[in-house]
Amino acid sequence: MPFPESGRRRRRLRLFGAGTAGVLLAAALVAAGTAPAAAAPACSVGTVCQAETAQLSGGAHATTNHSGYTGSGFVDGYGSQAQPVVGADTRWSLAAANAGDYVATVRYANADPGDGSSAARTIGVYADDTRLATLTLPPTGSWDSWSTARTTVTLPASTGTVALRCGETDSCMVNLDYLALSAPGAPVPTPPEQCTARGGSYTDAGLIGWEGDKDGVVVCQNGSFYLRDGKNTAEGFGVAAAPTRLTWSNVDGYLPALATAFDTADGATVTVTDFADKLTLGGHDYVAVYSRVSVHNPTRATLTVDPEPTDGLLPLDHNANTVPPGRTVTHDYVVAADRFGADVAWPSDAQLTAAGGYDRHFHHMKSYWDGRLASLAHLDVLPDRTLVDAYKSGYVYTLIAKDGLHLNTGENGYDEEYSHDSIGILATQFSLGDTSQATDLLLRLRDLIGGQPQYVDGVWKYSWPWAVYLAKTGDLDTVRAHFDTEGPAGASQPSIADTAHQIAADRTGPGGIMKMTNDIDSNGYWTIDDYSALMGLASYRYLAQRLGEQAEVDWADQQYDSLLAATNATLAKTMADNDLDYLPCSMVEPNTANRCAVATDANWAAPFLFGRWAWDGYLLGARQEGPALTAIDSTYAYGFGRIGDSLPAHDFGGYPGALYASAYNAGYGAAGLRGSGYRDESIRAYQMMIAHTQSGPYSWWESASAPNPEQPWVGSHPAHGNGSAPHAWGISTANKALLDSLVAQRVDGDLLVGRGVPNSWLGKPIRVSNVPTLDGGRVAVTIAGHGRTVTLTVTGAGRSRVLFQLPAFAGNVAAVSAGHADSAGTVTLSAGTRHVTVTLKHGAS
Repeated sequence: MPFPESGRRRRRLRLFGAGTAGVLLAAALVAAGTAPAAAAPACSVGTVCQAETAQLSGGAHATTNHSGYTGSGFVDGYGSQAQPVVGADTRWSLAAANAGDYVATVRYANADPGDGSSAARTIGVYADDTRLATLTLPPTGSWDSWSTARTTVTLPASTGTVALRCGETDSCMVNLDYLALSAPGAPVPTPPEQCTARGGSYTDAGLIGWEGDKDGVVVCQNGSFYLRDGKNTAEGFGVAAAPTRLTWSNVDGYLPALATAFDTADGATVTVTDFADKLTLGGHDYVAVYSRVSVHNPTRATLTVDPEPTDGLLPLDHNANTVPPGRTVTHDYVVAADRFGADVAWPSDAQLTAAGGYDRHFHHMKSYWDGRLASLAHLDVLPDRTLVDAYKSGYVYTLIAKDGLHLNTGENGYDEEYSHDSIGILATQFSLGDTSQATDLLLRLRDLIGGQPQYVDGVWKYSWPWAVYLAKTGDLDTVRAHFDTEGPAGASQPSIADTAHQIAADRTGPGGIMKMTNDIDSNGYWTIDDYSALMGLASYRYLAQRLGEQAEVDWADQQYDSLLAATNATLAKTMADNDLDYLPCSMVEPNTANRCAVATDANWAAPFLFGRWAWDGYLLGARQEGPALTAIDSTYAYGFGRIGDSLPAHDFGGYPGALYASAYNAGYGAAGLRGSGYRDESIRAYQMMIAHTQSGPYSWWESASAPNPEQPWVGSHPAHGNGSAPHAWGISTANKALLDSLVAQRVDGDLLVGRGVPNSWLGKPIRVSNVPTLDGGRVAVTIAGHGRTVTLTVTGAGRSRVLFQLPAFAGNVAAVSAGHADSAGTVTLSAGTRHVTVTLKHGAS
């Protein structure tokens, strides 16, 4: 239905045409009783019958103005402006069907028809012109989100056509994708996967490519993939077009090599693996996709399995399609995918063939990414291995989404930079230990915030990645060169000082708080903005102090103290006036008065993530007081209590159009590290993402709907997603929160160990190494335990104190072999102490 859809959590609202002319035409056809001119296309039992290819009448018409459909489009015209179009009809000839019972499955979308409503709609199922059943179609959340509904119908003998028609008593107002008829108990037919630039039929979307390439390659769950960079075409394999059950994963758990595995009807096990490698041919750089179709025969009979490659795939071998019992046959292919933004000719088939085969390029690909991951903090051993793989693969996806020096948010949506996204992505990169291209990336951010006013909190936080960079490297010279010196273009390339002083100019809100912004995609005096500004001032003060710029230290102190006082006074009044025990997402309103009124809109937790102050300000040594500190635990309790059991545990919700979960889910838990009752929330929330909301292997949409249990990919995966997937900013917040939950360091030198470790991990081995500390240092920590004892071993800590802070220690420490413990559960080790055994009063629950 072509009506305005609620805006995504971020970016621009999408508007669709109202379709007025189509409505008038539909009404005229219904009034005149106009009959379809052509015979209806055939539909057979056991197949998917696409609606857009059917005989359409009564106003029903084919279109493509929404995403997520299968085939070449879908059918609209069953309603407009909240009015059903009676007589709208989608009809097929019925081929070779016996009389009897059949299951009719319809794929459809049902969202707001133009009046703000959300309700189940009905439509009739007809044999010829006899109504057989009424099909009820529950809401799907948006016009890009699709679901299936089914009913049992009894077909009379000699049925000529089947149809989906809007009858006199139907509410209609839906879009139709396909009809499938199946015998009771038989598998429900599914359509071939349609891999597009956005992803697959189930909004499944993975990513392969190369660091800094222009257009990464979107991969779908059946192993097909979509090429851009001017090609704009899908490639894949007919043998994998529509498996009824499949698994989909990263090779080795983390590599950007995606493997789809399924069984064929005759018993073969097929695995399709896709990855990308960088080639230099004729002096030009390219990315090529390599695919392998591996066919294993576990049966006792010889099987014949044809991969059925699409025309664009160049064979690298010529193995037979016959597979003897107990044997495996592989088929390798290659296709050029990207030119790194250059306007050069694509390589020839001869060049691609001469460049070597699948195994050679797989080895090169793996070696490259392992080398890039080597600079990061290493999660060597965790009780949950999936977190390790998510951490590594997520970082690789971020580098693939990057275009040159542009830290883009995604590839299949948000394929560009956004100021606060790129700020957060780079701060995480430095926090994890990767400082390659640091100066160039920081100066690219300077250009971005100087030229993109869309998200002003990015301007206010520009000093933050600089502060993280200086803390991790000690590179005073680079920071000094850009501290108060603009780029050659002047104000459009602001200095670090320019962005900090902009904070003072933007304090035009009531009581001296920050100005009204659109920083969470709605206009308001948002709490994240005041904490973003405080974070920017704290970062700037740290930089000025390290550089010896005392006048700027004093200015930053004065501005920080003034803004913190204004922020606390405004929040205290809002909370007192409205009897709130939680930190509101608006400085001047309770959550019931704005977009946070919806319990499952995740922005209720926005102050804890996008403002960064509660936890990251603490790491920078900022003076902290007020509701954002004292109301941490009560705000988490409020938000989760309001959501109740409508979502899985540790799910913060999503954004309009898909109010289930978001890519920021683990990041929202970061402020829990500064409280006491939810310190393990980031790890728990990351595990929830892995269990329920992957749209590709360790790939998440910015906002995702509830899982679709009928899709082929084994597990719990969203039916719909908004934004981009993988979503680089969301993944970066998860990875930083995960590492900080294990090991983090304050700029005063204190090393914080285990602060967010779940009690259920007590006694299980944890090892994290190569963690960046201050001024180029690295540290490794090992936590082990047995019974009521927990041991910590630290190497590389240098002169820093170590604060061993497992949540299980709170009020539970009986004795320590070194240092001292307080009642809050912190075991403090003096500089140079590298080992401690902690004896607990009782085991953690």
